[in-house]
Amino acid sequence: MKYITIVANNFDEAVRKAREQYGSALRIHSRRDVMARGGFLWLGKQMHVELTCYLADDDRPNVAQADEQKVMVPESVSEPETQPVEAREPEKEAPAAEEKPAVADKRDALIAHARTLLQANQFSSPFIDEVLALLVGSIGESPNGDLSLEEFELMLVDKIVSLVKIDHETQLRPPRIFVLLGPTGIGKTTTIAKIAALYGLQQLSEFRRTVHMITIDSFRVGAFEQLNAFGNSLGMPVDQVSDEQEFYKALDSASDADLILVDTIGKSPRDKDLAVKMKTLLSVPRQDECGFYLALSGSMKEQDLIRSIDQYAVFGLSALIVTKLDETETIGNVLSVCRQRDLPLLFLTDGQRVPKDIHKASASTLLGQLKGFSLDFGTLWSNQVGPVVDPVNEP
Repeated sequence: MKYITIVANNFDEAVRKAREQYGSALRIHSRRDVMARGGFLWLGKQMHVELTCYLADDDRPNVAQADEQKVMVPESVSEPETQPVEAREPEKEAPAAEEKPAVADKRDALIAHARTLLQANQFSSPFIDEVLALLVGSIGESPNGDLSLEEFELMLVDKIVSLVKIDHETQLRPPRIFVLLGPTGIGKTTTIAKIAALYGLQQLSEFRRTVHMITIDSFRVGAFEQLNAFGNSLGMPVDQVSDEQEFYKALDSASDADLILVDTIGKSPRDKDLAVKMKTLLSVPRQDECGFYLALSGSMKEQDLIRSIDQYAVFGLSALIVTKLDETETIGNVLSVCRQRDLPLLFLTDGQRVPKDIHKASASTLLGQLKGFSLDFGTLWSNQVGPVVDPVNEP
């Protein structure tokens, strides 16, 4: 004889599940009310019901054939009967009415805890509402919402990461011409050098690229000198161009390079002449070989992030690089804007060291930036594309 256990929040729900799944062939053998202590926010005990049932043999006389839709329940475990369940309500059903408010209160407390964490990490209101809606659905799928603090926070971070895109394709296979855009003071030149080291100094040949750097910034004093100093330390060529003809020549001299990194002008949205010049220069490379990436500081306010993305949207942005994470405690503002503008993340930088202070965007790097959680997400996995040679400390 085959025995089956049905678990539900209360007796009525258990009987309904039994009918839906097994029909009139199921017989109830015994019932057990299980009380478990809540593990989160001191919200007390929670109860669920376990019904042990068996499937009646097809050739066994069935006294319930006159009413095939009824599931039969015994008077006791020792003396099984086939009395219709509708004819008798068990005496232990009284507490069932009291468990529903407790379950609802616990779920409300879980959602309130999630809202507090999201607000502390400076996520936007639309992002918070979207995450909470996903959480409500997931908590509803858990029996009695019986989640520990760790289980619930893992569920929360899973929802956060699911809403943010990551550009894994570019991390593994960058376009031949990688154009880095961004406002002045965002750290573009240092970021270009980090990306050059990340791909040019790879120990694994499958990830290593022959790198050539070009700057089209002839306006900022010392722009070329800074990038050229990085190039000399990394053993990589650097060119400066100020017009279209020079850009063509620089691209021709870099014809053997696997990866051409282009540092651009930090233009102001009010400087229309500078914007036109940069647009003209960046039309020189073959567009099917180009990828345009925007660098923004993690310390920028949400509205400033949105304004910068809209300003550079004319170039057809592929992904976002977040710089200066060492100057901020939260990343919710950046993740909210990425969700709002449907823009994936590519790299994160958190210091001035080349190449150490650059990390590929990943679930682990994003979670490592979250604060207020009881779990430590900071060192779960490696953040680099592959092992990188340090040109300064290499033996």
